[in-house]
Amino acid sequence: MGYKSYTLSRIHMVRLNVGDEIVRGLLEASKELGVKGGIVAGIGGVDRAKVAVFNPETREYETTELKGFHEVASLLGNISLRDGELFAHIHVTLSNGKRIVAGHLVEAYVQGTLETAIFELDKPLTRTSKEGGLALLDI
Repeated sequence: MGYKSYTLSRIHMVRLNVGDEIVRGLLEASKELGVKGGIVAGIGGVDRAKVAVFNPETREYETTELKGFHEVASLLGNISLRDGELFAHIHVTLSNGKRIVAGHLVEAYVQGTLETAIFELDKPLTRTSKEGGLALLDI
């Protein structure tokens, strides 16, 4: 276990529009806003997505592709610096009313809207550690 303490600096409300790719949009907004560490939360909808789950035995991600409208029941993650570049580690829960898929958000395209909040931290959040095939937070 490790920990560091941070203070919230600012809260940015970011709305992504139809056709926007979520991960790219959150990284672009973070860059424009000067965010070097933050927590991300959001809700909305997508019309296609790739969601992956890490398999610790193979140390690879297993990806599921979704097509058609899915509600973003939960989007949660963080923005950090990895090797000096902005990095978004986002998890998502998606539902089409019949099936629920959850995991690491690889990419997804907004349908309707995506309303997000980026809770900016007072200092950079970094990740450089590599353990079990994962780049972990430096805490």
